[in-house]
Amino acid sequence: MPNIPKRLAGAHEIKRLYDKVLMRANVQDSGEARVSATLCLTIAEQFAAMLCLAESGFSSHAPILVRSILEGLANLINLINDANYLDQIRYENARSDVILFDEYAADSEMQKDFEAMATLASWKDKAKPVRDELADKGFKKQDIIAKFKKANISQNYIAYRVFCSFAHNQLTTLLARHAGKFLHYHYEAPAAMTASTLTVAVSILSRTIDMLPSFTDISAGELKNIIDTADATWMAACA
Repeated sequence: MPNIPKRLAGAHEIKRLYDKVLMRANVQDSGEARVSATLCLTIAEQFAAMLCLAESGFSSHAPILVRSILEGLANLINLINDANYLDQIRYENARSDVILFDEYAADSEMQKDFEAMATLASWKDKAKPVRDELADKGFKKQDIIAKFKKANISQNYIAYRVFCSFAHNQLTTLLARHAGKFLHYHYEAPAAMTASTLTVAVSILSRTIDMLPSFTDISAGELKNIIDTADATWMAACA
């Protein structure tokens, strides 16, 4: 049976190792570099949040965060490979904002608040031109599988779909989490599942950190030694 406390300790050590690099990295002066940096930092934060769940009695909910981490990885890879991918991100952001603002504005309770309605209208006035301009250039909503294929990480899609089942409260997941002779509440996930979740998350974090030279002043040579140390730490944690 996997030693989960040992793996959690190893994951924390890897996070501390990578945090030292992140804290002294200087981001390159471009829009795509800055957005890449925000994706990288969010992945690292979500990794830490996933660890908090895994060691606080909520390990069966940890996969939800790894799902989001995988989405971030796909966007990060695509942006690093193609600076123009920033427009795809901008389009999807503006499109989602317009839909959200319209849905809020359609709410009968919201319509009684004239100040809130004016604020929503001003936000929509900023987002809609961005959406329309990029739509006219051919941008459209990209399915997650298309993002994964473009990023050349299609092999991670099955894991992503498994993690989606935890986020969407699918019946299979609900039964696995809570069903039994008596309903389970605050039960830990099976050790094998938590071990798998941690392994996927560590792999994603390492791959993310490995891309730092593409948008910061951290050198590939320096990173190699750090990632090698992280790999050795994880191997020892899994032994």
